Amino acid sequence: MTLHRISLFIFLAAATALLSMPRTSLGADKPAVYTAAQATQGATVFSNSCAGCHGANLEGVAAPPLAGAGFMRSWQGKSADDLFYIMSHDMPADNPASLKQDEYVAILAFILQKNGYPAGSAALDPTKLKGITISP
Repeated sequence: MTLHRISLFIFLAAATALLSMPRTSLGADKPAVYTAAQATQGATVFSNSCAGCHGANLEGVAAPPLAGAGFMRSWQGKSADDLFYIMSHDMPADNPASLKQDEYVAILAFILQKNGYPAGSAALDPTKLKGITISP
């Protein structure tokens, strides 16, 4: 074999091994930090209390987007607790801090879901939000 073929063989073997690894080995998975029921509840509360400004698809209308690239530009690297604080103290804009804590938690679960975080078996715990970093 020539040096070129050996190099190509090594590259292909390494690429195949890398691609066959579970995604968690590559650090690409987001943690499952909420339940599907929380996200479902959050979708309902969001629709009634937030969609008028943030859009039905969280795309942002009269307020910033809560999903997608625009959201990530603003929130990447910040904690879920940072977002929760703003939500629970300043939102809805026309009646701040008017929802129950579990409703704000459910809305946060819905936002996480719409940003690619998977549902899991444990409920989103507001005391552990500082440990959740928002990432694309």
